[in-house]
Amino acid sequence: MNGLSRREFVRLGAMGAAAVPFVVDTALTGAVAPTAQAIVDRIRQNVGVEWNRTTVDTFKAGDPSTVITGVVTTSLATIDVMRRAMQAGANLIITSGPTFYSRADTPTPSGRRGAGPPPPDPVFTAKNDFITRNRLVVWRFSDHWRARTPDPFAQGIVDALGWAKYRVDGDPRRITVPAITIDALARDVKTKLNVRGGMRVIGQPEARVRKIAVLPGTVSIQTTLAVLPEVDAIIAGEIREWESSEYARDLVHAGRSKGLILVGRSLSEDPGMNICAGWLKTVVSEAPVRWIPAGDPYWRPAA
Repeated sequence: MNGLSRREFVRLGAMGAAAVPFVVDTALTGAVAPTAQAIVDRIRQNVGVEWNRTTVDTFKAGDPSTVITGVVTTSLATIDVMRRAMQAGANLIITSGPTFYSRADTPTPSGRRGAGPPPPDPVFTAKNDFITRNRLVVWRFSDHWRARTPDPFAQGIVDALGWAKYRVDGDPRRITVPAITIDALARDVKTKLNVRGGMRVIGQPEARVRKIAVLPGTVSIQTTLAVLPEVDAIIAGEIREWESSEYARDLVHAGRSKGLILVGRSLSEDPGMNICAGWLKTVVSEAPVRWIPAGDPYWRPAA
């Protein structure tokens, strides 16, 4: 790990975590502080969709029996997000994305199918040690949060862009805005979502669009094929570059006024986890709940 020891990794992650936390005194309110498991049980009971047995929405690190002093929602449980959660007095992090870098989301790397287990990785180990030593708990909430109607991830983006009044039939995934060029649209999205470097745009900059599909997260080619013919532009998280981007580019080459704006998966899901924090406050009253955005992981070098 380029000379960085596990101890140094954990020390760096903990820097700044000594700030005075914001903690509700449950003795004064008469409430009993819940455990992480109790909070998850409440979420399952109140989320409003059937809970699937096969899901990524499980505990990823920490002890579910831990008494919770505060809850943070985010799109990724990064070291920075966890440090800021500790500063706020929170010890339960609810994330829409994986904590350990893959769908398997385990504190050790996953091997290829048919191959033996890979050796331990120092970054995986150090991150898990950081969570354990600071008595944090990480739980993923993606499948079932996304299954709610209306789509809370799309709602988060639409609210962040100030487009609530432009929803079509109340659906945040379909927006009709006053005519705007793709260039102006991309600039507006970049500013309001605080995109530092991860944005990619396909389409003629001067082409004017009105009908927009908002598709946070990962967008499959099947979804692109179904949606792009019906709208002028798609704002999405991520795609497979050789699928949807090439389809959109060929449409543009054929003379169609179409646009595809990509902001990155985690950034596209961050506003939806702000919506999640607001909803969780109706489910958890004994501990403070707040949203901490993971932000855009990318940056762009100066021209």
